[in-house]
Amino acid sequence: MFRYAEVLVDVANRRLDKSYHYLIPEYLTLSIGMRVLVFLQHRKVQGLVVNVTNELPEELTSVNLKPVLEIVDEDSLVPQELIELAHWLAQTTICSVAQSLHTVWPLLKGKVEEWVTLMVSVKDPDVQTLQWLDSEAFRAIAVLSRARSKSISLKIFLKRANISEGTLAKLLQQGWAKKETRFVTTGAGSKRKASCCEGSLVEDHKLTSGRTYELTVDQATTVRNVWAALEEGSPQTVLLHGVTGSGKTDVYRELIAQVLVQGGDAILLVPEISLTSQVARYFETQFGDKVIILHSGLQPREKMKAWEDIVSGQKRIVIGARSAVFAPLPNLRLIILDEEHDGAYKQDENPKYHARDVARKRMEQRKGVVLLGSATPSLEAYAAAQSGKIRLLTMTRRVGESVLPPVEIVDMREELAQGNRSMFSRLLQQKLRLRLERGEQTMLFLNRRGYSTFVVCRECGYVVSCPNCDIALTYHSQGQAMRCHYCNHSELPPHTCPQCESRYIRFFGQGTQRVEEELQGLLPEAPILRLDYDTTRSGEAHRTILERFRRQEAAILVGTQMMAKGLDFPNVTLVGVIAADQTLNMPDFRSRERTFQLLTQVAGRAGRSKTPGEVVIQTYTPAEGAIVRAAHHDFQGFFWEEIRYRKERRYPPFTHIIRVLLLHEKEDRVIKGAQDLGACLQRGIQDPKFGNTELDLLGPAPAILSRLKNQWRWQVSVKGRHLEQLRAFLHQGVQSFFKSSASNGIVLNIEVDPLS
Repeated sequence: MFRYAEVLVDVANRRLDKSYHYLIPEYLTLSIGMRVLVFLQHRKVQGLVVNVTNELPEELTSVNLKPVLEIVDEDSLVPQELIELAHWLAQTTICSVAQSLHTVWPLLKGKVEEWVTLMVSVKDPDVQTLQWLDSEAFRAIAVLSRARSKSISLKIFLKRANISEGTLAKLLQQGWAKKETRFVTTGAGSKRKASCCEGSLVEDHKLTSGRTYELTVDQATTVRNVWAALEEGSPQTVLLHGVTGSGKTDVYRELIAQVLVQGGDAILLVPEISLTSQVARYFETQFGDKVIILHSGLQPREKMKAWEDIVSGQKRIVIGARSAVFAPLPNLRLIILDEEHDGAYKQDENPKYHARDVARKRMEQRKGVVLLGSATPSLEAYAAAQSGKIRLLTMTRRVGESVLPPVEIVDMREELAQGNRSMFSRLLQQKLRLRLERGEQTMLFLNRRGYSTFVVCRECGYVVSCPNCDIALTYHSQGQAMRCHYCNHSELPPHTCPQCESRYIRFFGQGTQRVEEELQGLLPEAPILRLDYDTTRSGEAHRTILERFRRQEAAILVGTQMMAKGLDFPNVTLVGVIAADQTLNMPDFRSRERTFQLLTQVAGRAGRSKTPGEVVIQTYTPAEGAIVRAAHHDFQGFFWEEIRYRKERRYPPFTHIIRVLLLHEKEDRVIKGAQDLGACLQRGIQDPKFGNTELDLLGPAPAILSRLKNQWRWQVSVKGRHLEQLRAFLHQGVQSFFKSSASNGIVLNIEVDPLS
């Protein structure tokens, strides 16, 4: 019997965020994964057993250890694989292990109980004879028969029936009753059954009978290549670069079908909750009730039930947004990230993980495959493929008769010079009217972000940028200054353009509501729908708007980037981008990449059936490479152009960035904290361990959203080539910061390689 338990306490305080050793009393039998109650600094806290041993670390041999107080769970709940994943997540995202555990295994917040269920009828002749042969057993069966659903918790059952453990054992042995573990949350009991489908094979005809597609040559080749990677039996990452409309979803379906036939399970991730139901429909047609949808919008009880169905093996295919990557499928072999480039795969709260990294870690444990799919892969993923770190597969042709739409770029400077002060170019107005006459539909895209106001010259297109970082400066009405959110450079906005001396230099920022209003004035006869954050706040609003547009109840859909993802409307033959500059001049070194991705993705919504489509992009910088490359659907050209830019300026993927966001309700306190953290990090650079490495300290500077939810926000960033060394450097600086009085009350959010 083991004598000591290593317990990870469930506290979010980083000072206490570590495992502690406790004595195991002789009357307790512990195993890894159990939740237990222990003392920590004179208070009772819950903890997770991460190891049991007969030996103590040398430094603890003379310490008087406290005992484990009691077991919260009789059964081991958290699989060893997911405990290891939580430790890895905490280490790589620089957050507490407690936070990571609650992310990896949300059932930690529930309770576990033993329940007893009646398996026979009281009227059964054998049961009736118990009245004379074993009155205690008969009384127990009668108690169960009166319970709702013939099921009751073991604790209550023993109390009500007033029976011995021996009688219970007899009921179980005879098959008159069964005992099972149930997870209980918010007062509801739900079952956790043994994995009934573990390793089972599924007959092929059951998977293919619902198939409604035939694979193209490109698709079949891709499936064969990914399957070959799966059969190698070693962890693999494969990047699938397929143009919009090339049929990546059918590739996913075929691969998942083959995985299930071989007894494996699969996860398909999509970037937004709103897309899960649309994607799930395709898969439910073929796989029926083997599919389950997971996302953060589920209520605790719904999530608990879903988790149980997954653990038990009843559900074999998980479709969901970012957090579904943690689904505890027993035989996980394949994880797919559709639209892998999308920023929604990065968690914006602690732990700030990227679903792609978690997927790769899980497949490293399972020796499976991560498939990254996109028409516009992230620069990091494509660079990894070019360097041979991951495999690259391509699909260059659209399915069926559709072709990639031609794209026209409109110079809005010329529109202004010729007296057109509307936000719609004359060309776009003409094409809008033509679609109305033909009964075809249009999608108008505008990436509205209210805080990203930049300064642009409407005559020459000049954008005021930081001289140190080559990033657009953001205008702040408070203080009436332009500021860089990387290095904190600031300057006053110019009255005339520094490049052409024009007086038409303005703060630039338009919203979808204004686009809709002006469009109604221009085309009063056109029914219009708007798809943005304001119109989709209620649960079903997003789906309702898209279904109405699919039924052609509106001729024009105005929306933000949420309509650029995975939507397929056969009657859409025109896509208009109102202001490409709004994404291009975000205060972010990734703004060119995001612009190219969004323009390519939104352009891909046009002409997806037999009727050809067209795209109009309006911009004040028509010669900008990201816009020109997107207009020509030229990913290769954009990639090599952008990768040179990143290398020259030492941006990812050639370096890594770790950002520390500091939050406090008082502005002076957060500024003082940011300055103190910056000083701690600056002293760390002088440390001989880091003195010979290329480390850049950026900031302190106010965050792009300098105040949010009554919290003032400042940030400090560190840039370097070697990620592990960068983490060690930052950890040392943060530990030093916590020792100072300036850290009191300051909340730190640490993010590795932030996406914005």
